[in-house]
Amino acid sequence: MKRVTIGLNVISLAFTLFVMATDGPATKAAYVVFGQMLWAIPAFTVFALARERNVKLARVAAFLNVLLLGAVCWALVDQYPHPAEPGFVPYVLVVALTPVLSVVALLRGGPSGRPTSKVAVAGAAS
Repeated sequence: MKRVTIGLNVISLAFTLFVMATDGPATKAAYVVFGQMLWAIPAFTVFALARERNVKLARVAAFLNVLLLGAVCWALVDQYPHPAEPGFVPYVLVVALTPVLSVVALLRGGPSGRPTSKVAVAGAAS
């Protein structure tokens, strides 16, 4: 699962950088921050997944991915109606599924089978 998550984060990062290069930079302050989140959080997540023994790093990355998912949902609602561009739906799917899969991979048990965080322990107990 870790490899799939790293691959999806890399695809999301590449897709975002391509969109930024073709569409140009955002002009509204909220979208400038959102654009920075779209490339910085997947890059940080890849780093956190590569250092699988660091529980604090995994928690921070998971929290940032939850923030990113909220920002993606906000942007989808704020920009309605959506553009009829050919790559819009695949981009939204990648950008929305990446944080969800990242949180699961970051909080899932490590190679020993034990959860890597107290959040995962609480989830496993219920």
